[in-house]
Amino acid sequence: MSKADNLSPFIKIGKNDLTPATPRLFLEMKAKPELSLTLPYKIEFILRRAKKDGSNRPCIFRWSPDINGFSPSGLILLRHADSSDSDGGLETCDVNHPKPLKFLSEDSILVDGQNAHLCELAPGGEARFTASLPARYYQALRAGEMYTVLYPGSEVAMWDWGTIKEHLGKEMKARAALMIPGGARVSFTVRAEEAPWPGRSGYEAQHGFEMANLAEQQWRRDEARKGMRIIEGWPAPFGPEDRVPGAPILTVELKCAPTISLMGEGAVTVKAHTYTGQVCAVKLKVTYTGQVCGPNGPASHTATTRPITFRSWSVVAGLHEDVREGFDFFRRRGGSGSSSEEQPWEPCDVHEEGCEGFQIYDGPDVAVRVVEDEDFTTLQPGESWTTTRYLHSPTRSHFPADTAVGDVFLYGFCGAWVEWWDWGGAEEHADTVVMLPCWIAGRVVDPRDNGRRPKLIVPHAEPVEFRIVE
Repeated sequence: MSKADNLSPFIKIGKNDLTPATPRLFLEMKAKPELSLTLPYKIEFILRRAKKDGSNRPCIFRWSPDINGFSPSGLILLRHADSSDSDGGLETCDVNHPKPLKFLSEDSILVDGQNAHLCELAPGGEARFTASLPARYYQALRAGEMYTVLYPGSEVAMWDWGTIKEHLGKEMKARAALMIPGGARVSFTVRAEEAPWPGRSGYEAQHGFEMANLAEQQWRRDEARKGMRIIEGWPAPFGPEDRVPGAPILTVELKCAPTISLMGEGAVTVKAHTYTGQVCAVKLKVTYTGQVCGPNGPASHTATTRPITFRSWSVVAGLHEDVREGFDFFRRRGGSGSSSEEQPWEPCDVHEEGCEGFQIYDGPDVAVRVVEDEDFTTLQPGESWTTTRYLHSPTRSHFPADTAVGDVFLYGFCGAWVEWWDWGGAEEHADTVVMLPCWIAGRVVDPRDNGRRPKLIVPHAEPVEFRIVE
């Protein structure tokens, strides 16, 4: 039995029930295939009018997700008897709806240009609505189960031919019902968040379930952002748990202006597109905390007064020998305010500094004295080394060619493996020499094992975020 056949007993209005001499409207619903029990679940409703339905005139009608969707006569919640089979048996779930809205029984309305939920469609036109599934539906859901939210069809009595402008100041009366056939649906699997939001219970008690869902969504976004988990399925960055016992602890901090203007005297061309505007510089600070990594997390770290010397270049080179190394750059297109939050993050290409320029691979290795080379740094406990990464300047840009005002960018450090480091400062290492490949921008080749000292991992840093302005 097909899924359509399974749903047919629940559909109240079909295509054969359409009223003659009325516009032909059809509904489509879209949503994600997974619902979290403590996050908003947004459903997009798309009402389309047929290109040919016997009239070239526009029509106006009253319809909204709240009135015609999330109401006692609206959407039906169905549970799949077998959660692994989307075509399996279905059973109706009870939803505790409030009393119907009073104006549903009105016989007429005065069109004044401010009427809520009044839509206008020409032949072939469409209207889109987005709404979150109300709390009362969540009360009927269980984690691990599959559900379908089905639109059974509805009658729209408040409609007329013409435009809203043509009806301004006039009374619109209920008439022969405009039928919107059922069948539109979304299906999803329900899950519970593995790590609960610590502030959930207190916030929900004060603000209610739906506001708590929004607040938890923002909290989880912030946590994902801090942890550089920007896109689901993206390689996880190096974290504090990747530090190796016995190695010194280095931390990284990024800073950047919150807005970048594309207007200005400078100019740069990327893929035949010329950019102008201010320099976009991200300052990176690497700090030696004066601690040695312990075997059991932060509580086991020990303090030290010993300085360290290390190859600071390796922190920013982004060689990507491990997919978790380097820098990630993401864009969220257009919009402003809360609307931009709904746009997905998209990865942007970044040409890493360690891989730039012409490289000779068949020359002899190069001997480098670490205290004299700019790519090596000595730090005392509490000291920092700083550098700057340029994402946009008059000579080059990492911005995509179609960057526009309103775009939001996020730039983050994913972590690094520092292949050479040692205890001691400039005096201790006055005669220390390491061998680099002939092209320089590569790992230390001798000593290849860093004298068997513990591997130095620098965890990711909280990313910086900035918006493109005029």
